[in-house]
Amino acid sequence: MRARIYPLALGKILHHAISNINQEVAGLMVGKVVSDVVEVWDTVTGPQQSTPAYVKLEENVMALVAEVLIENLPDLYIVGWYHSHPGLDVFMSPIDVETQKAYQTMFPKAIALVVDPLQFSASWKVSDLKIGVFRIDKNGKVVPVRFTLGLQRRKVLESTLVGLQMLDLIPRKADVADEESVKTSTAKMLDLDHIVKFFSKTKKLLPSRKG
Repeated sequence: MRARIYPLALGKILHHAISNINQEVAGLMVGKVVSDVVEVWDTVTGPQQSTPAYVKLEENVMALVAEVLIENLPDLYIVGWYHSHPGLDVFMSPIDVETQKAYQTMFPKAIALVVDPLQFSASWKVSDLKIGVFRIDKNGKVVPVRFTLGLQRRKVLESTLVGLQMLDLIPRKADVADEESVKTSTAKMLDLDHIVKFFSKTKKLLPSRKG
């Protein structure tokens, strides 16, 4: 099994992780499975409890996102979760393992993405960005999942449009100015020539991993 992460989803994960570099952050990954490849199209976050070494999404976040997807985007579903390890490196802690087991119980092909954005937030060099994707095998061991960046133009556009829809579908507590800022930033992803060119140059930030 492999994973493919599209630019909008990756950008939102990085933005979220860097926005609170002193604490862990977490969210859900939305997408689909195509020919045994888990495609991550978008991400959604919500209220959570966090410390510099711990994070937990409130239980109603998953229920809300699942309900929105079933009613409005039935071809997509929750394919896993992401969280940050600022300054701690990329790995799955014992708590992360138990969380991932719960996700795989609900969806057997669920994946977990872990990012350590600390060095990257200071240098903005892709070589300093640490990202890993993981699963738990049948023996209870953590195994890395090989992953790549999705740059197929049609799906870059399609996933970006889905992201714009999700902004309107998921209730937000942010003020109007903040929501408009998010929409404007997301809309910029529609410049496919720019985004494909940029991410083509930085594909090495997603090293291939065997799994």
